[in-house]
Amino acid sequence: MEELEDVEGMLPPGSNVSEIRYEGSDIVLYTDSEDFFLDNSDTVRKLVSELKKRIEVRPTSKLFRDPENAKEKIEEIIPEEAGLEDTIFQPSLGKVILRVRMPSRLENSEEKVKEKTFWSPQFERVPAIDSKIVDKARELTVEDPKFRKKFLHEVGEKIRLDKTVGDEWIRISSLGGFRQVGRSCVLVQTEESNVLMDAGISPGAEPGSPENFPYLNAPELDLQELDAVVLSHAHMDHCGMIPYLYKMGYDGPLYCTKPTRDMMIMLTLDYIGLAHSENNSAPYDSSAIKKAVKRTITPDYGEVTDITPDMRLTLKNSGHIIGSALTHLHVGEGLHNILYTGDYNYDTTETLRAADTNFQRVETMITESTYGGRGDEQTPREEANKKFLSKVKQTLSKGGKVIVPVFAVGRSQEVLALLADEMDRSYFDYNVYIDGMINDANALHTAYPEFLSKKIQNKVNKKNSPFLKENIKSIGSYTERQEVFEDDACVILTTSGSITGGPVMSYLQREASDPDNSLIFVGYQFEGSLGRKIQNGADEVEIDGEEVEVNLDTMSVSGFSAHSDRQQIINFTKNLRSTPNKVLTNHGEKNNCFSLASSLHKILNIDTSAPQNLEINRVN
Repeated sequence: MEELEDVEGMLPPGSNVSEIRYEGSDIVLYTDSEDFFLDNSDTVRKLVSELKKRIEVRPTSKLFRDPENAKEKIEEIIPEEAGLEDTIFQPSLGKVILRVRMPSRLENSEEKVKEKTFWSPQFERVPAIDSKIVDKARELTVEDPKFRKKFLHEVGEKIRLDKTVGDEWIRISSLGGFRQVGRSCVLVQTEESNVLMDAGISPGAEPGSPENFPYLNAPELDLQELDAVVLSHAHMDHCGMIPYLYKMGYDGPLYCTKPTRDMMIMLTLDYIGLAHSENNSAPYDSSAIKKAVKRTITPDYGEVTDITPDMRLTLKNSGHIIGSALTHLHVGEGLHNILYTGDYNYDTTETLRAADTNFQRVETMITESTYGGRGDEQTPREEANKKFLSKVKQTLSKGGKVIVPVFAVGRSQEVLALLADEMDRSYFDYNVYIDGMINDANALHTAYPEFLSKKIQNKVNKKNSPFLKENIKSIGSYTERQEVFEDDACVILTTSGSITGGPVMSYLQREASDPDNSLIFVGYQFEGSLGRKIQNGADEVEIDGEEVEVNLDTMSVSGFSAHSDRQQIINFTKNLRSTPNKVLTNHGEKNNCFSLASSLHKILNIDTSAPQNLEINRVN
């Protein structure tokens, strides 16, 4: 294409660039020259300045050393304290992936590897916690590099197709998660592009029922015409149907952060396994997950990425869970800017930084309204911590068990971080058991500390990680669960967070009738879930066909929520660098969506609405 020809014309003599390819939004130069591979900064700087694209220089097979010889050199170069664990060569890409325990100890290793081996190194942190499912996720991310090279080039060619000249229109279709919590899915269309944001399930709905899934059969959505999918974060109500898109014929890129990609793999694989264990059929199998992963592109926070001929994507921290992102779409050359919040938290927590408001322009915002109703005011975090710990101490002191239903990702790490602080004090010598996928999620958190709060990063650097405490014990079998039952006083963090299945059912079946025990809700309980019924005061529930008395002490603590409350949403909107002209509310029960839309209209004097599912809004 013309752009690649321009690059070729700007290369200096002796660069010996044998191949110029797209890699998604980026451009990669493959060189046979040792000198150019090792010293290309001036040329790259000039190309970036001229083309406004990211440029990378990689070696060809004529240049890089034999993998066996290169591996020996790499093992000599990487400091022992860095803990090199795995070396993965990808000849088709000219890259070698180096997985290490302590990236901070690498010093000048990157340049040394390039000088001694003529491979382009990419470093990845090894999780500090062993997890088979995290290992599996990591394996999938490096499979079939030849396909990856071809796919990314094709994506780059499609992005750079000439734009047609016609009526400039933008419409947003509500395909799920509007006037409800669950099955989030939003379609953004222009004359040039079709981009889908999120595709989740409804955890509280009957498995397999239409209410469980977004409206992927809507006439506006044609998977063959879909250009890109963007995933805000890896909770099942946002990512649960992503693999299904690939099963049904979508073959394009999926954009999300690295932690979101890995977490999506874990949760969707678990979803399949859980469905089979309960004799339900999942809408896809592991091959669809693998297909999605092979096509995933992972921009960093703040990185501007072309995703279609007329759309640029920027992901920024949303403060919800690790890797969660606010999705900003810049449409056309300054035509319109859309901010899709996904789930976000405009407050610093134990593990995460507050959502980012630094967007230069936002004309239309689609905001969650989970806690957007009148009176939806979250307990301040410090007060919530005290309330939670008080109940924990009270229950433990009388020899009871504390059961905390949590989502594997997000809430569980928040609670663990709080309990870990208590473990540093002399009084807390009780066991904290984690069951479900929490250990796997913890493992992934240890692989990406740069996405966590400064507080957690400092603890990790001081080798006091909250995820590695001796008192925290992972449960993974029926036998181990029996040991928990025999423990007198302990804390149990277990999935699922809204008590719709998982190991929490076993704990409630065994422990709910004992008034010395307590059940602490720290997250949202979906409509129709067993958690919602207990939260609303049910004194008897059915678990696995057995009627179980609910005598334990129940309490809800709202301050642990990973969602913004009503005032935080208002403050977030006010504090955006550019106040939106239009706000659409979603991801909330009907009354909350309407209430928040009404308040934002009155306070900011802007156009607001609470669309319903299958509604279409033209926004420019």
